[in-house]
Amino acid sequence: MGNFSRDTFHPEKGYVGVRLQQGVPLVDADWNEQNDVIRQEVYDGLSAVVTSGVPRIDPHGGESAFRVAPGNTPNDLSFLAGSAVVAGRSLRMPVRWTAYSAQPWTDPGRAAHDGVAVLPPLTTPAADRSDLVYLDVWEREVGRAEDPEIVNPVIGVETAVRLKREAAVRVAEGSAALPVAPAGHWFMPLAMLHRTAGEAMIKGLDIEERRAFLAAGPGLRHMSFIPGFHPVALPGHSAWEIEAAVPLASAQKPANVDVFGCLPLLLPDHARIESLSYSGFSGNGNTLTLSLARTAAQRVFDRTSAIVIQDSVSIPSSGLPIGRTASVQLAERKTNLHIVDNVRYSYALYARATSSTGGGLSLFNVRVDYHS
Repeated sequence: MGNFSRDTFHPEKGYVGVRLQQGVPLVDADWNEQNDVIRQEVYDGLSAVVTSGVPRIDPHGGESAFRVAPGNTPNDLSFLAGSAVVAGRSLRMPVRWTAYSAQPWTDPGRAAHDGVAVLPPLTTPAADRSDLVYLDVWEREVGRAEDPEIVNPVIGVETAVRLKREAAVRVAEGSAALPVAPAGHWFMPLAMLHRTAGEAMIKGLDIEERRAFLAAGPGLRHMSFIPGFHPVALPGHSAWEIEAAVPLASAQKPANVDVFGCLPLLLPDHARIESLSYSGFSGNGNTLTLSLARTAAQRVFDRTSAIVIQDSVSIPSSGLPIGRTASVQLAERKTNLHIVDNVRYSYALYARATSSTGGGLSLFNVRVDYHS
């Protein structure tokens, strides 16, 4: 432990700074309290606007951090270390897969040295059991014995200790609730293990995701829809038929008919629509037209309903897959048609398929890409 004269930081007092006066000695307690005040301001600010969680895509590793996966040995699991924010505290760990049993605090000596509870071995359930996997975050002091560079070589003295943020993955066997965190520790759930009686190996199907994900900043997003088109009355056209086969649901245009339908879209407010993608399979002689349109909520006063994206494809040959992407054109961008406004407009996708030679058509998926 560091050699401190006293600890004067008490967050409940609400101090936001420590001001040094002239003509008085500089003491360690004031210096340390100033550091603690600044850190608490950061923690409180982050906690107010960001819930605990992990980035959906870790900037250092690609895959989102702290995903729990089966281990390679009985009664073990693995997790992908990385970045997280827990109770306003930013955690940065080297991105690598780590076994639960390989964590340093499975060693009682190391756990005692760092002042934390030991990580016990996982056990084989005698009956079906659900276990909560969670992240434990805390801070500890680091001195010269662990990091010799802390010593000032000019005077040969450890002038200050360092604080290091640590994290361990723990398992509360037989519990679905987070334990009460001891002082100086902060917990975040990662997964539930639904284990089978007498089964020592943890399997992928045993793992239920419980991580919270951080709301990411501006970037490209994707929203996919099953093309369950509502029927729309149009002379000479029938409704799309919905094939609800498992696992593939699709919209079907039977042979020898023309179809027309509408799919209401719930898009994020203020998003900037970028493109429309769709996939399917077609017989010969079909023409498919998709139109992403907005309709004014108050048609009496606002007649600015318009098509944001439209794409049409003709299929001359039989048995061809469909895979296309259409983007918002410059004219629509100049008039801001692509900016979602759920107060003034509603949004829908219209799909029309016609056939000159009687071929059938299937539409499997529709995706809207947008920036937020």
